[in-house]
Amino acid sequence: MNSSTTWPDLPRAITSFGAAALGDAVFVYGGHHGKAHHYYDEGQSGELLRLNVRDAAGWDVVSVGPRLQGLAMVAHQERLYRLGGFEARNTVDQEQNLWSIDHFACFDPAAGVWRDLPPMPEPRSSFDAAVLEGVLYVVGGWKLCGDREASWCETACACDLNSAAPVWREIPPPPFQRRALSVAALDGRIYVLGGMQPDGAVSRATAVFDPASRQWSGGPDLPGEEMEAFGTACCSLEGRLYVSTSSGRVLRLAPSGDAWEEVATLGDGRFFHRMTPIRDARLLLIGGASMQRGKYKSVESVRIEG
Repeated sequence: MNSSTTWPDLPRAITSFGAAALGDAVFVYGGHHGKAHHYYDEGQSGELLRLNVRDAAGWDVVSVGPRLQGLAMVAHQERLYRLGGFEARNTVDQEQNLWSIDHFACFDPAAGVWRDLPPMPEPRSSFDAAVLEGVLYVVGGWKLCGDREASWCETACACDLNSAAPVWREIPPPPFQRRALSVAALDGRIYVLGGMQPDGAVSRATAVFDPASRQWSGGPDLPGEEMEAFGTACCSLEGRLYVSTSSGRVLRLAPSGDAWEEVATLGDGRFFHRMTPIRDARLLLIGGASMQRGKYKSVESVRIEG
């Protein structure tokens, strides 16, 4: 494996955003660019950014929508799909008033417009999503409701993106409640990695959902310290599953499915970032933050040899 940091920076440092690769472009939506743990309307982004990975000349703003963070975004058949997140309904000087949303919208890059789709069954933020065989799966997160105590999501849901009239349906509830996790699809299964639990502890567990059997099972724990599994980013590339942890390690699931192997170390350890597969067997690591250095606007890539 080898790493490169020659990619253009984001326009500003952000965390907790959505990202997806589509053709020769990588798209980023939303995120938090204000002070750490201080959330307000102008500290959230509503921009949809695009980077052409062939020329990598820079990030362009292609659309502007609601200001959100803690959302998910996926790509499927030349479209982007944006889900959930939370909005700060307060200004910088007001008491925080944070609300998770149930929004679901589709973006057509050719037309340059967003189209609203049926909302998710419940509002959620700090969750993740992945597409498997045309079906979108949503797992994890919690629901912020202003001055009321946050409630943790106990359900998971799915939506067939190939349907002319998409409808949400619940899938068997996961045997856990976690947020700040990451989700990816591989070999007919949905993988859910790490995350924080309602008691504040961080789980290094891997959970696996099989849509064919409608069963949840366990996979190998992520190695390392507990906090490495908080705010991870994961994706699949060329039939293998990869995850980036806050220590800067990039791990790959072994072919046996029972262990993780380290394949690279980033120049910047990140959490609440995103990782997407791009051309030339590369993983693109975008934004995020570290405890030591704060938010990043840098972008880094790892090439998977062989």
